[in-house]
Amino acid sequence: MLQTQTIYEETKRLSVLFVEDEEAIRQRTVEILEDYFYRVDTGIDGIDALEKFNHYHVSKQKYYDLVISDIQMPRMNGVELTAELYSIRPEQPIIILSAHTEAEYLITLLNFGVAQFITKPIQYQEMLNTLHKVCSKINTTATTVIPENTHIITLNEDTRWDNEKKKLTRDGNDISLTKYEIHLMTLLTSKFEQVCSSDDILHHFYLNNIDVSAENLRGMMMRLRKKLPDNTLSSIYGLGYRLSCA
Repeated sequence: MLQTQTIYEETKRLSVLFVEDEEAIRQRTVEILEDYFYRVDTGIDGIDALEKFNHYHVSKQKYYDLVISDIQMPRMNGVELTAELYSIRPEQPIIILSAHTEAEYLITLLNFGVAQFITKPIQYQEMLNTLHKVCSKINTTATTVIPENTHIITLNEDTRWDNEKKKLTRDGNDISLTKYEIHLMTLLTSKFEQVCSSDDILHHFYLNNIDVSAENLRGMMMRLRKKLPDNTLSSIYGLGYRLSCA
């Protein structure tokens, strides 16, 4: 379990907009967030949140570091709000609160690039763990210079994929990949941080005259995952696979 001070070190300089239409949940969650973030603002639905997001930018000449939003809300739901926020700021970090019954929205939100999900009803230790992970990435991104070689995808501090040379390296050393794994990396990096369905992957192999079954695909993914940094290749149950930064 992460210590409070460890989480606070990543959150203390950040601002957050928390969007939730249920007043009891909103008040209880804000009380916790205020112990960690230097500024916490709230929205009662998507339209209210969008207005506050824009007002904050105009008044402070910067954006909220993080937005946390429920999905089911009146007037404008969390999916619609996410689309609006990304149209304004494509790199905006967003965490979505999601009940298990809202699975139909998940692939849309994942493909938008949503940073993370927190399951409702909220388990507050899970929420704090998620906040630590997302805020650590926000702080790292803020101090990272974007490389000129956009064909280079950085998976973690020492592992990179070169999409031109079709090479995976760790600490400058090549990691041996099979031709199937090279095809997988090419496809997954083309949809980096998005969900790639199993059907899309199988179709990709078909177009390249490679016969791969769904059962073989699972095995190939397991072997590829062992060659990649931890937590970069995720299996999204019932949807497909997603490659992202560690």
